[in-house]
Amino acid sequence: MLENIKIKKKLPLIMISFALISAALIGTVSHYYAANQLIEAAESKLTALLESRKESLLFHFEVINQDVQFHSQNPLTKNAMTSLSASWKELPDPKQETIQDLYIFNNPYVQGQKESLLYAEDGSSYSEGHKQYHHYFRNLAATRGYYDILLVDPQGNIIYTVKKENDFGLNLLTGTLKNSNLAEAFTLVNRNPARGVSFITDYRRHPTSNNKPASFISAPIHTDLGQYIGVLIFQMPINVLNSVMHVSAGMGLTGETFLVGQDKLMRSDSRFYGESSILNTLVDTQSADFALKGLSGIFVENDYRGVPVFTAFTPIEFMGLKWAAIAEIEQAEILASLHKMTTFLLLAGCAVLIFIFAAGFQLASNIADPIVSMTKIMNKLANNDLTTNISVSERQDELGTMASTLEVFKANAIERDKLQKELTHLAHHDLLTGLPTRQLIMERLSDITVESQQGNLSFAVMFADLDNFKAVNDTLGHNIGDEVIKTAARIFEDVVTESNFVARIGGDEFIILLTNVEDDDAVMAMANKLVSSTKAGLSVVSSTVEVTLSLGIAIYPEDGRDAASLIHHADQAMYRAKEASKNRCSR
Repeated sequence: MLENIKIKKKLPLIMISFALISAALIGTVSHYYAANQLIEAAESKLTALLESRKESLLFHFEVINQDVQFHSQNPLTKNAMTSLSASWKELPDPKQETIQDLYIFNNPYVQGQKESLLYAEDGSSYSEGHKQYHHYFRNLAATRGYYDILLVDPQGNIIYTVKKENDFGLNLLTGTLKNSNLAEAFTLVNRNPARGVSFITDYRRHPTSNNKPASFISAPIHTDLGQYIGVLIFQMPINVLNSVMHVSAGMGLTGETFLVGQDKLMRSDSRFYGESSILNTLVDTQSADFALKGLSGIFVENDYRGVPVFTAFTPIEFMGLKWAAIAEIEQAEILASLHKMTTFLLLAGCAVLIFIFAAGFQLASNIADPIVSMTKIMNKLANNDLTTNISVSERQDELGTMASTLEVFKANAIERDKLQKELTHLAHHDLLTGLPTRQLIMERLSDITVESQQGNLSFAVMFADLDNFKAVNDTLGHNIGDEVIKTAARIFEDVVTESNFVARIGGDEFIILLTNVEDDDAVMAMANKLVSSTKAGLSVVSSTVEVTLSLGIAIYPEDGRDAASLIHHADQAMYRAKEASKNRCSR
């Protein structure tokens, strides 16, 4: 057909034909390759985000497990269990009605604030014990975020709760809660009350907590001689679980991560529902099925809302608890950049009709090369290489827009990494004062004990408790109470040197480590300085209620050769200081 066309028309026609064919081939190949790379990068990012949530969640569970193990072995918990068990037996029958009348029905505080009652004025030995230990457990629940803390004797009687709900006084073996997951948490320990064991139950609706979802973790309590005397149970918080799963960094506008239980119901709240999704929203999807069977992967499916999504899934197992963790982003959001690129390639193909073959080839290269470069960048970002430079962002065309999107992805990844570090920091530092928590001080105390044994050195442990702090909260309010705590923390840090260590272990209680102690007189001098400085410093914050300091001292190795003994000695010394009119130190 071309042999009858003049060369001056044939050559442009041939060049235009080759340009069109080349442009079509290059455009098709580039589109296919870029689409695959974009989807692979999105899938890699989604998988990485899911693994990050999984690690954070397992870390959260491990912190709670360590917490229940630590407090089940705490001397104060052992003493509370022993004292309250003995006084429980002295209560008149029926004990359930007696204790609920005293602490629930005749409680002067409104529903939801029943825990504010320190003790009932019935003159019983139980109320005396409740007065002695309630402050400790209430502060523990508040500072660690637990909904409730319960003590259960080996016969199944709930002899103490912080929250004072209607499960107080019930028997978990014979009462109305015998089929609840609270009873399950008790029974698992009661059948195997060995030291160091703990059990966790899945979320179920708890009748005495307004039928809200509840999960429990339990551990046995033993005397110092190894006798099993009861069970410590924490009612798990939900807000921390949601805070881990609701991190939006890297999830775009339509992405979310959530948990699914064996019954296919959500175990964390959906990002897109205003009401609670836990135990309310059914997730009957293939990804949930696979994850609950122990499989991990990623594919496209319709989610629980019927929306097409890219979904990544993986199983989560902790102490027998088996959940599915799912991360998903709507397919339309992931493919939005691809649609923009498709439009651009069509426009570029139309422009090739005007330009010669070389210009068309150069244009194709100008498109394909940056896409390949950005694909490599996306792969690096998916592998958490946050140091890669996105140089393509200097362009002002659609590819520059895609590169800017990559910069957003990179910024989100950096934010996710920062958030992970912040979560780790929050697990070891007090939110109010910024001081180390009990877990960190115990690790430091264990380390310094080993160092002192090897170097034949001496150090001191101080247990500090603010006097009249409750009166500040009751009369001046919790805002002033918080200022008192923060001011006290600053005073302690100012008085002791940088080589020493100050930690807040809960409420108005602090632990201070003095390293490389020269002699007992130096320790007492430091203690007296802390007492006097605290009184002077806090008088500015709390002018109407005098807040002072009671300080207990233990010195290694005279008062103990391990962390638990030293803290116990310092704690007892602090109580002696309080009994001796407060505002003083005692050893």
